[in-house]
Amino acid sequence: MDVIIVNLMKYAYDHKITVILTNHFDCHTPSASRPDTKTIVVNTNWHEEKEIPFQMAHELGHVVNGDEGTLYYSSFSNKSKYERAANMTGLDILIPIYVDVTGYTFNNVSPFMEQFGIPSYLLNAVISRFKKCINN
Repeated sequence: MDVIIVNLMKYAYDHKITVILTNHFDCHTPSASRPDTKTIVVNTNWHEEKEIPFQMAHELGHVVNGDEGTLYYSSFSNKSKYERAANMTGLDILIPIYVDVTGYTFNNVSPFMEQFGIPSYLLNAVISRFKKCINN
């Protein structure tokens, strides 16, 4: 997972996004973003450690999408158009990194989703984005 985080940090650097990784928050405090300042804060003390890379990609998604306000990650929040769009952009960021690091060829997305704690309601989006990534 560390190599995934390093690659997400490279993505942030390439897009001039400031990333603050901190373990000083409670384990239930979500990661957050401030798109107006191009800054994300990632709680590395999160109670489900495997979710951290997707949270980070999700928060990067808010910045890339130019969303407004301070936004907090929630694995259950797919109703807001901003949260859904951040999930989609987060997948667009995370999947190519995963494919590059693992040499993955598309046959089953379940290991990817389980490895990063990606909610099951994103299954169809994960499948379509993997197909797009593999076919490019």
